[in-house]
Formats: sequence, structure tokens, C-alpha cells
Amino acid sequence: MIEITDLAAGKVGEYLVCADLILRGYTAFPSEQGLPYDVVADIGGRLFKVQVKTTRGLRQVPQRKNDASGYLFHINRCGKGGTRNYLDEDVNLFALVALDDKIIGYASPDSIRRTMMFRAPQNRGKHHDEVIEARRIAVHEDKRSGLSNTEIARKHGMDNSVVTRTLRKIGNTFKASPYLDSLTLEAALMAANDNFPIEVAA
Repeated sequence: MIEITDLAAGKVGEYLVCADLILRGYTAFPSEQGLPYDVVADIGGRLFKVQVKTTRGLRQVPQRKNDASGYLFHINRCGKGGTRNYLDEDVNLFALVALDDKIIGYASPDSIRRTMMFRAPQNRGKHHDEVIEARRIAVHEDKRSGLSNTEIARKHGMDNSVVTRTLRKIGNTFKASPYLDSLTLEAALMAANDNFPIEVAA
């Protein structure tokens, strides 16, 4: 991606959100400058004020074993220089845009935090907790198939003690960070509109 200013990157994010919503069958257009939201969208007959947050690409995220990359967003402040917090009436929906792969995640205001990190789809399965969970599943499957602990250890290049500890873990004990592409518009609308039924386009 060519180098562009922060202002231009923000504008690209807003246009991508408008395009995404229009392609889903809704009406969407950029708002005027100086408002606490960037896009106005007509979804199911209701006007939504959408705040767009854009990141250019991945940033390194330290892990216990190896570094992995993710999308970092600084979200819950608005105004020139981020001088104030969003109020409840400012925004109905947040759109989080990763410019490098043009991924858009949608979130309700209740789910937003000041700083949020999301995993990138291209790194799916590479994170430390995912590797550990995949190993746990494989070890349990091997045990159910009749292999001994020693055979399982040899198969996966593990110590017997690690196999024993892994077999004691019945379910995934890790709470993974969400992937940006898992933040669907449908889920965000449902969370933002518990008392306002909306017909979401397919």
C-alpha cells in the first residue's frame, strides 16, 4: 500500500464502509465534518450514526513463544485530538477497518473499549493459544483411538509428562482475542438494537 496521510487513510476507511453497506443493500453516505460520527446509514428503516476507525495494517503483538501480528484500534475518544469520550447519543455503530486487507468489523457501542486488539484472519491458527488447543485436541483424539501416552508422546515429539498434563485438560482454557472478520454487522446490529427489530439484508 502506498504511503498516504492519516486524514486520507481515515477517508478511505469511511468510503470502504459506505461501499460495504451499499453492497449489502442499504443506503449509506459520509457525514459532514466535525460530527462525532463519520457515516450515516439507513438500515431497516432506521438511521444509524456510524463511527469509523481505521488502521493501516498489522502491528506486532508479543506472545509467550513467538510474536504475532494483529490490528490495533484506539476507539473511544472523539473530537479534535481525541479530547472527549463518545456519548451514548453520539454513535449507534462502530466500524473498524483494516486497510491492508480491506477487512471491516462492526461493533455495538456497548462492546467498545478505549484500546482494542484484534487478530488477523491470515494468522488464524498461528497464535500460541491456538497451537496449544490444537495439540490438546489431537492428544485427546489419539488417546480415544487407543494409543498409549508413550505412543502419543513419540508421535507429537512431546514428553510423557506433557501428554499427561494435556490429557487432564478437558476443554479449552484459553480465551482468545477475536478475529477482526468475526465482528459481523448482523451481530453488531443485534447487540445495538435489542429493543428495535431490524430486518438485516442477506
